[in-house]
Amino acid sequence: MSIFRAYDIRGIYGKELTDDIAEKIGYAIIHFTRAKNVVVGYDSRLSSINIFSAFSRGVINSGANIINIGLVTKPMLNWVSIKEGYDLGVMITASHNPKEYNGFNFMRGRNTLHYLNGLNDVEKLMNKKFTETKNKGKIINMDYTDEYVDFLSSKITAKNLSKIKVIGDASNGTAGQILKKLFKKNKIKGEILFSEPDGRFPNHDTNTMVDSAFSHLIKKVVSEKADFGFMVDPDSDRARFVDEKGNIIDNSYIQSLIIKYLINKEKSKEINDKKKYNIRKGKKIYIVRELTSRRIVSETIIENGGVDIISKIGHPYIIDMMNKYDAIYGCESSGHNFFNDIYNLDSGEMMFIKVLNMYSDSDKKLSEMILPLEKYVSLGEIVYSVKNYKKTTIDYSKIIEKIEKYFSERKKGI
Repeated sequence: MSIFRAYDIRGIYGKELTDDIAEKIGYAIIHFTRAKNVVVGYDSRLSSINIFSAFSRGVINSGANIINIGLVTKPMLNWVSIKEGYDLGVMITASHNPKEYNGFNFMRGRNTLHYLNGLNDVEKLMNKKFTETKNKGKIINMDYTDEYVDFLSSKITAKNLSKIKVIGDASNGTAGQILKKLFKKNKIKGEILFSEPDGRFPNHDTNTMVDSAFSHLIKKVVSEKADFGFMVDPDSDRARFVDEKGNIIDNSYIQSLIIKYLINKEKSKEINDKKKYNIRKGKKIYIVRELTSRRIVSETIIENGGVDIISKIGHPYIIDMMNKYDAIYGCESSGHNFFNDIYNLDSGEMMFIKVLNMYSDSDKKLSEMILPLEKYVSLGEIVYSVKNYKKTTIDYSKIIEKIEKYFSERKKGI
């Protein structure tokens, strides 16, 4: 299987993704995008520095500059890329994948570069022989951490923070130092577990969808009598929550609470705007969710007066739909959450802030808020594996066509 996936580049370092390949990606991405200034950040994986060095050679030798912002979360990298107007944003990460993996995510303007809008062309360029340009670029080191923490702090509207205790888990990734600064700046009670970056990820699974990864967080939330806990994955584009009793909250439930909260906030804002500016009624409030999300999500959107927009699975597609409809929020059942006040990006840090704001506005515990949502049975994510898929000659596109035809014919008779 190619390391070029639907919306990123990803593979086992040293085998599928080598330093030579990373350097070629540097050449290819500049030749495709014609970028002059490329902002780059990386996660805490042990291979990230090597990949950064190799990738930078390809970029610099192609005549572009690298703005190195160091060890950062993916939301922070993308935020910096858009806010500062860099030609291209590059995050070196394999997100929630095991430690032996690494890869690349690309942000071009307000959109992610994925296989349907250019990553396929970059893959084709990998076979091209590149030569060094005479006017080489350079590496410029920058630090946006404090500015990013200030931005996140500006989104905290929670009252009575002195009465709320929160335990976070940074998964030994890149969010630890950001979250610690955020807690300190805003005097949020609690602590961040595994806040030190460690690419070995020694304390638990990197995937927030693995329940066993939450044993430390659950124990701490219960023993400290915290109001809730949350975990982000190593690059902090995912978040998952634990209630005050130590129960892991289904992502669809916490997302449904946020949907209701944000829609009502938007309605309140509209009412105030109409009083001030005499704006006409009828503004639609769009929420984007992926097509496999649970029934409670779409139900919550509609019941609260929002417009339910369905997207393909994958953060680039949800960002595209968020941009298209000017949506206020988007979500995936895997724990990706997208917000219009951070350029429609997915952000574990911002999801924590929204939950904190929502919680402070309520007189109920999280377990009480979740209870009415537990209406439908969930079988969870069912994954099928194909044996010897590399050796098979089956054309899976033909199978998909047959499935589409089968269900489209039966839909007509409904």
